[in-house]
Amino acid sequence: MAGSIHLCCVANNEEILDRDLRRSPDIAAGRIPVSIIWNAPAAAAAYHDAIDRIRADILVFAHQDVYFPEGWFARLGAACRRLDAMDPCWAVAGLCGMTREAEFVGHLWDSGLGAVCGGPFERPRDIASLDEAVLIVRRASGVSFDPALPSFHLYGTDIVLEAHKAGMKSYAIDLPVIHNSKANVRLDHTYVAAYRFMVRKWKALLPWPTVIVQLRDNPLLLQLRRIRLRYKAIRRASTLHPMLEFPETKARELGFAQADDAWETA
Repeated sequence: MAGSIHLCCVANNEEILDRDLRRSPDIAAGRIPVSIIWNAPAAAAAYHDAIDRIRADILVFAHQDVYFPEGWFARLGAACRRLDAMDPCWAVAGLCGMTREAEFVGHLWDSGLGAVCGGPFERPRDIASLDEAVLIVRRASGVSFDPALPSFHLYGTDIVLEAHKAGMKSYAIDLPVIHNSKANVRLDHTYVAAYRFMVRKWKALLPWPTVIVQLRDNPLLLQLRRIRLRYKAIRRASTLHPMLEFPETKARELGFAQADDAWETA
């Protein structure tokens, strides 16, 4: 059994929260308990504290600009039961990430890109790093976020590595959502701080893949990625995609929204 579910979100914008996360049907109807952590200085520290105080079996950590389509949490329950059957000691799951061979695995709509990232995949995939849009932690695994990790980046990779260090696996699962995000046009100083922290912490395992840029003990790699991303943003400024006013419409259009009973036998 998947057990009880609790959702946590670090937020700093009421309008975005209302447009996306709070608009999700199960959350709007009060069927899923939610903890909103306002204006935290760093996501990992806030979520570390949440794991300490929230007693649910499954903890979902999501960005404020994520919309969970109808039926998503019922499907999550089915996915957790499937993970329990194939790997009773699983630690973390997410919706998209990188394998150890640097293959992207995932399935969600990203408004910043104006496209679906990845596509459907049948079985959970063993993963080396996870994007932070949605992270799912099995409380019984005992893994947690590192409260020393600064800013709001790379905590998905870090908790996967914490699980790896403890001898447990993490997975990407096919549970598409609407990530109603702005286009990512730069890697600012907060990303650099998190990246340098991760390089120091996990130096013995490097190189290690992440969704944005591989962790390596070589500052030139990150600098090149920052330059390329900024150049691309300048060249394509006129083609940046807007966020969705009605994420539920896109979810229905893409077939992401399903009635709860569609997943009872999944």
